[in-house]
Amino acid sequence: MKKIKRIVIFTLFLDMLGMTIMIPAFPNLVTYYHTSYFMISIGVTLFSLFGLFSTPILWAISDKYGRKIVLLVSVISSLISYLLIRISWNVWVYLLSRIVNWAAAGNISSIQSILSDISVDHKERSANFWLFGAVFGVGFIIGPAIGGWLLGYGVKMPFIVSFFLCLINVLFIIRWLPETNKFMLKAKKISINIISIFKNMFISPEKKYYFVFFIVNLALMVYQMSFALFLSEKFGIAGEKSWYVMALIWLVMVINQWFLLGKFWLKRFSNKRLVWISILGMILCYGAAFFATSVTPIIILVAISWVFQWIFRPVFQNMILWNNHDVWLINGNMAALGNLANIFWPLAGGYMIDFGVSPFGLVAVLLIISYVYAKKYLTKHIV
Repeated sequence: MKKIKRIVIFTLFLDMLGMTIMIPAFPNLVTYYHTSYFMISIGVTLFSLFGLFSTPILWAISDKYGRKIVLLVSVISSLISYLLIRISWNVWVYLLSRIVNWAAAGNISSIQSILSDISVDHKERSANFWLFGAVFGVGFIIGPAIGGWLLGYGVKMPFIVSFFLCLINVLFIIRWLPETNKFMLKAKKISINIISIFKNMFISPEKKYYFVFFIVNLALMVYQMSFALFLSEKFGIAGEKSWYVMALIWLVMVINQWFLLGKFWLKRFSNKRLVWISILGMILCYGAAFFATSVTPIIILVAISWVFQWIFRPVFQNMILWNNHDVWLINGNMAALGNLANIFWPLAGGYMIDFGVSPFGLVAVLLIISYVYAKKYLTKHIV
């Protein structure tokens, strides 16, 4: 199992590196394509929209044919997308590349499902989710820094490097990653009825958890997908420099994941307390960021908020999975809700930035809604 975990973590690292290297280039694409921040944000929305419809297909494929094939298809779709951006000559080809990347909606949930497959109990699964978050953060530290440096060789250079990283990952998955789904449902029918998928969420025992998770994702996606654009437009910080800032923010999160979680947070607080602490912490950070007028306090507040985000995510996800053995279904549902959140709110963030409005106020309001709802409906269920 340890060998499989090392292989999965390396695959995750390559995937995150390929994705994050290109992120500093997005503000520069505004100038390159002679377009607006809003149009670049549409790319995120298109990826999420088509990913929303691909999710039920990926669920069925994973159950019927295994996790490996879903992860492989996801990485290949990213590879093709990066190639399209590299050869694109206008913003419409860029938007097409985001549509092509629809299958990549399954990469994160696939890796999380694999980590769940190889976990022997809830404790190990929780530890694996913390590890996932730490590797996720390391990718966001190294990737943007490399991407910012690569921008010195042209706006398309990060996408070229991301393409080759995906190619390496495809070969690595084919050669080294074993299949971890030991209970494939060969007779399972593949359905693309997205309405039915969400209907089943609303009547499932986990529906209240799903609602809180969805609202928190709505809040975070408002600014996460547009933070580099916000720094560029509001404070004149170029794409490469803005993502050096993000690398520092992710470093704070990784230190929290590697050192503070096991030695402080998990020892001193119950899951219930961690949920309340993390949501309240994010509310305070983004509320204060909304009123901040200079870049330094905003960066500090966002860095602290990432600590609370990555306390909330694995704790809350493990709670949903606690008494449910359909790991892929739960992870798939959460991925679908994440894609649903991504459809509109990156556009809202990009739209607000075009008009000089800070997105942090809306983030704080949505987090307050999630906190009030969780306090009212989940207090008895969270242990």
